[in-house]
Formats: sequence, C-alpha cells, structure tokens
Amino acid sequence: MENNIIIRRATVLDADRIHQLIKSHSDKGLMLPKTPYKIFSNIQKFFVAEHDGEVLGCVALAVLWSDCAEITSLAVDADHFGQGIGRMLVSECIADAKRLKIGKIFALTYQEAFFEKLGFLKSSKDMFPRKLWRECLECPKLEVCDEKAYMLDI
Repeated sequence: MENNIIIRRATVLDADRIHQLIKSHSDKGLMLPKTPYKIFSNIQKFFVAEHDGEVLGCVALAVLWSDCAEITSLAVDADHFGQGIGRMLVSECIADAKRLKIGKIFALTYQEAFFEKLGFLKSSKDMFPRKLWRECLECPKLEVCDEKAYMLDI
C-alpha cells in the first residue's frame, strides 16, 4: 500500500479528520489533545498521508527558532499501523526542515523505537527551554513529563 500513499500539505478540508486522528491517540494518553481551533489555526503546519481519498495519518512541523523545529501531532489510523505511514510523514517533515534550512528537529514522544529507527538520537529535555515547549504549558504532566526527547541533526 505504501506506493499508493500520497503525502501532501493539509487543507482546511482535512481538519476534521486530523482532529479524529489526534483524538484517537490522545484518548489513549499517547499525545496531547488538540481542539479544532488549534488545528485550523495551525493547518499550514500539517501534512497528511492519503490513500484513495482517505486521510490515514497526519503530522505537523512547528518551527521554533532559526535552527530548530519540532515534529508534533504524529498520528496514524490504528488500522494502518506498521505500513510505513508514520515514517513517510516524518520523512516529509525532515524534507521540509531541510527546505527551510533548519539544522535540527526534535520530537517529544513515547514512541522511542520508532524515532530511533529513523536516526533520531535520545536527547535531554533540558536542552529545550520551556519557552519553546508551547504545547507543554497546557499539559497536565508538565512537571512530571514522561515523554522522551529525540533529536535529529539535519
């Protein structure tokens, strides 16, 4: 199926499906929830994976500073795990970061093995000042965060 998947920039028509994908993961405690407003107001940061007109996954690349961007909201439909969709979405973020001349990208995640397979290295969260953790400020786990930081030099 991977050959038939298209990775493209999201449009406002994808916002409801992006919200569903993120909610399916946030309901399990795997990521922070996002309101429809947050998705619409950041839609230009999102990419989606599409197969035969159906959006199967999403991701966003948030530029934080001249040398750093964060991969956020990586979610793949549970019926399509293990098909390379997450890898394709992250690869698109890496390509976009290169295009933007960003030197590093990072992710805060529970999916350690996934990011390690993609060449990301485990990093200390202390490397990222809280002012860059814009979403973390809304998280109930702020002071006891158990996500791991992974960094990739581009």
